[in-house]
Amino acid sequence: MTLLQPLLRTIKAPSLLLASFLFATACATAPARPPVQIGTGSPRVEPVPGGQAGTGDDVDIGMADIGEPEQNDHTVRGDGGLTPAFMAGRDIKRAAVLLPFSHPNAQVRAEAESMLAGIELALFEYAGDDFMIIPMDTAGKQSVAEARLDEAIKDKADVVLGPLFGANVKAIRERALDKKVPVIAFSNDRSAAGGGAYLASISPEEEMSRIVQYAASKGVRSFVFLGPDTAYGREIETALRSESFRNGGVVLTSAFYGEESNATAEARSVSGVLKSEIARNSRQKIGVIIPERGVKLLSVAPLLPYNGVDLNKVMLIGTSLWDDSAIWREPALEGAVYARTDPDNLTDFTDTYRRIYGKAPTDLAAQAYDAAALTVRLASENNLKYNGVTDPDGFFGVNGLFRFRLDGTTERGLAVMQILPTGAVVIEHGISQFPSGPS
Repeated sequence: MTLLQPLLRTIKAPSLLLASFLFATACATAPARPPVQIGTGSPRVEPVPGGQAGTGDDVDIGMADIGEPEQNDHTVRGDGGLTPAFMAGRDIKRAAVLLPFSHPNAQVRAEAESMLAGIELALFEYAGDDFMIIPMDTAGKQSVAEARLDEAIKDKADVVLGPLFGANVKAIRERALDKKVPVIAFSNDRSAAGGGAYLASISPEEEMSRIVQYAASKGVRSFVFLGPDTAYGREIETALRSESFRNGGVVLTSAFYGEESNATAEARSVSGVLKSEIARNSRQKIGVIIPERGVKLLSVAPLLPYNGVDLNKVMLIGTSLWDDSAIWREPALEGAVYARTDPDNLTDFTDTYRRIYGKAPTDLAAQAYDAAALTVRLASENNLKYNGVTDPDGFFGVNGLFRFRLDGTTERGLAVMQILPTGAVVIEHGISQFPSGPS
């Protein structure tokens, strides 16, 4: 088996085996600030034999089954860390990628592979010949994640990308912090942030912050909540109360229905509050938050007009779960708003990913791309450490503007979408620069 297996023109989606490591090399450097651009998602142009321009598809990539690194002819231990023979003598920066490639759930496995593909694309666009990634399978288990972190530390990883689940992040962050290895994880569980772990995901709290701020700018000061009695529903409701208070508003009432419930009684109760408030102050719209998805949303939202609520007097508000074309034709949702990453920033990434891998990327694939692009950028500046990750100027990637707070959570410049009969459109783009000062 040879260490390098060139992939010319066509890059196939990664096939992941236990004890497989992927070494990625490329020949471009990240753009200089300002602006704080870390990725575009579009393939770079490289010179190819004959003097004609090629694309990022021409980058060579190596894969190898390594087994025990110390006994394998294709690896050396120059600086004490895992090093492919062709990179011997270089000052290598290493990123361990901890994802659940062998998770029992097929959807989770597909998500993990899509995330690794997103990381590959970032490397093709930005990584130099002194940067490598080491994919490691956590299987989604805490004990396995801990073992993989120990391996990553032994291999001299400078940063960890992953894990995906909050419990796994909590299991490794303390040891990683002790070894001064930053963890850029993908859980949206805010309790997993901190202690050296930074969450590259887009949290429900961040979505609520953006959309409540938008509603307040349109004169909405009163809100009601109608949603599922789940951890996610409770998280959204808590964030709603916090953000409405921060913007000078108030939550009039909250109603939670069971996952198997038809929400009829809860919708009737909320509708009564809405009608009373509209009668009291008909000039000011009331925000109605329904953090639901798919078929369930299509059954819950129409219950408001059914119970006599004038939808012209309310602003229906959702979450990124509403970014689903299957629900956009529901008449009750016309004019409704929700927050998400600005789709305009994702166009090049989505097109490139689809062309190379033959399918659309997942949302987490784009987040993984940005995390990898950021890592490469910081490595090129020899700044792969905590004060580099928490740069107050933030970074601009395919998911738009973002920066890590000192507590490990992420602040983002999200866009506001509105549902129209023709589909969802951007009605307010995300910011392109953070205000001066700490996050």
